[in-house]
Amino acid sequence: MSCFKILFICTKFFIILTLAKAFAKDPDKVIVAKVNSYVITAQDILDATNYLPKKIKQKPLSEIYPKIVNELINQYLITELAYKENLDQNKKVMTILKKNKDKIIANFWLTNFLSNQIKEEKIKSFYKEYIENYETYKEYNASHILVKKEYEALEIIKKLKVKSEFSNLAKMYSIGPSKKNGGNLGWFRQGQMVKEFENATSNLKKGMVTEKPVKTKFGYHVIMLNDVRNSKPKKFNDIKQNIIDKIKQNSLSMLEKKIRHEQRIIIYDFKKIVNEINN
Repeated sequence: MSCFKILFICTKFFIILTLAKAFAKDPDKVIVAKVNSYVITAQDILDATNYLPKKIKQKPLSEIYPKIVNELINQYLITELAYKENLDQNKKVMTILKKNKDKIIANFWLTNFLSNQIKEEKIKSFYKEYIENYETYKEYNASHILVKKEYEALEIIKKLKVKSEFSNLAKMYSIGPSKKNGGNLGWFRQGQMVKEFENATSNLKKGMVTEKPVKTKFGYHVIMLNDVRNSKPKKFNDIKQNIIDKIKQNSLSMLEKKIRHEQRIIIYDFKKIVNEINN
């Protein structure tokens, strides 16, 4: 059975998407197929794509459209057969339907809740607070050449003293992933590099190279300090999504505390559950 069949036969309920405003015509009113009097809409197609495996979802919709339509048709016809056999009255099916219904309602409520938490004014207020409390720090831009043995690092330092190009030597000898960039590590702050590397970098002056190899758990480094600057707050658009994620995270944390307050919740030990199932 194809992944499409497994996916759509097992998934009857789709969470309603609020995409209508992005289209000239409401996808719910655009018919893509009919089975007798049953109608499949463009919205059904859009909903279905959300449940596709990542590899398939990345393909153009025009390419996967025929398969989706045909599987939705198959799903409807199989569902009709199930109703004729009164499967909707089956206790096991009714239990599964109830759980799915509860999950969909909960997800829909949660989506609305989070949507109300991330209004533009709240995001801007969060950013304003970030600017007001921002503390500047030093940022370093450095390049390095990483080798396994100390003698290799010493040989590279000798070559640099006779005006060899740092980036060329990095591309030739470095075993670190930054070798493709001529050893450049970009900008970083304290706490982002291992202690030995940070200490050596902070003791350099702009344009200088370490006189001795710097040993870390990765090997031996020859380090050149390219530049130093004081950090600046990030622009609003650059961190807007991070702010949204943070607000959502805080909101969910507060919600969890609120809904669990004064509730009698018991979580049984995992081993106890496994023993109970197996015995």
